[in-house]
Amino acid sequence: MVLDQNRQSTMQAVVQQLISLQQVDNRVAAVQKKIDVIPRETKRRRAELDALLRQRDEFKRAIDEAELENRDFELKVQGLDAAIARQEQHRDQSSNASTFTAAQHQIEYLRQDKEQIQNDQLDLMERIEALTPQLATANEEVAAKQAEFDAYVSEAEKLMQELVVKRDAVASERAQFAAGIPETSLELYSGLFRQWDGSAVVPQENGFCSGCYTKLTPNDKARLMARSGLVTCNSCGRILFDPN
Repeated sequence: MVLDQNRQSTMQAVVQQLISLQQVDNRVAAVQKKIDVIPRETKRRRAELDALLRQRDEFKRAIDEAELENRDFELKVQGLDAAIARQEQHRDQSSNASTFTAAQHQIEYLRQDKEQIQNDQLDLMERIEALTPQLATANEEVAAKQAEFDAYVSEAEKLMQELVVKRDAVASERAQFAAGIPETSLELYSGLFRQWDGSAVVPQENGFCSGCYTKLTPNDKARLMARSGLVTCNSCGRILFDPN
């Protein structure tokens, strides 16, 4: 009789330790979840900033390419102006009608080429004018997002340090609750804690497992009342206890 009472007392103490251990582990897990959010949120915000940077760079690249193309057009126009001037001189110095006519025709061809290039230049300038305000807006958006990102990173680093200190402080309490729990019971609890996201030890409620709401067998209910050993749910495997 005394042995049974001692065993009941021991098992009851183990269950209470597991409940206390679960409370500590859940506090640690809650802080850890907050810690885990920070790098994910940083990555998300970084991706938003990078997207704006890519968009800004596309506008800048388009303008740079257009300006480079415009400079090429200007060189071509200068070359055509020089060629027209040569042909005009050749025409004015011609000694016969055929030479004059040939030079005049060549001048007309060169002027047509020049006109086409100048039309292309006009289209190009209109494109640059349309892109310039878009680039200015993109620069403003990048500057605002960069400032927002830098402020978040600064605050996130402080918060991370505070949370790590808090987590470690709570985790330091764990040893006192885990001390004395049989290794097999501790291993069972640890596996269930991971499996059921912090819900390894649950009360029975009106003859049902409060974790999965499966009805307990008469034998399990009797064992819970007798507190003769660890009782686990036949369905989900959670460790059960009687709160009454």
